[in-house]
Amino acid sequence: MRKLRGFTLVEMIMVITLIAIISVSASSLFLNTDRYSTIAAREQLVSVAILAQKRALANAVSATPVTLTVSQTASDWLYSVSQGTTDFGTREATRSGASLAVNGTTLNNGGSVSVSFDINAETSAQNQFVFSGGNTHVLCISASGFAYIGNCQP
Repeated sequence: MRKLRGFTLVEMIMVITLIAIISVSASSLFLNTDRYSTIAAREQLVSVAILAQKRALANAVSATPVTLTVSQTASDWLYSVSQGTTDFGTREATRSGASLAVNGTTLNNGGSVSVSFDINAETSAQNQFVFSGGNTHVLCISASGFAYIGNCQP
């Protein structure tokens, strides 16, 4: 006589229960978007800084500096790039209760900070941006104009 092998009903219920418990505990990581808002804001600032650097290099003949402005509202960070009277648009990143410190000073609602890129796409000094929320994410715009993830190097 051949014996059938398989899972018992009790074993199946235990496995389903364990999967449900793991799913519930892991879902809190994915449902909490506050943790991801700071990294998304940092990545958005990197792309806008690269845009500012490219605009400065593209229009070096006009000798008009390009300005990257970071502003903070109650719900968003706003990133804008301009050169003289030409505005290249504003991008926004959701704050979700996170904060931004620039060179050690926390930005307040309604506050802003500007970084100017000269005709060589360089800035006058390095600027460190620290996004803090569920996690902390750091960005540096060096004096040579390059934006990179991490602390500014001396």
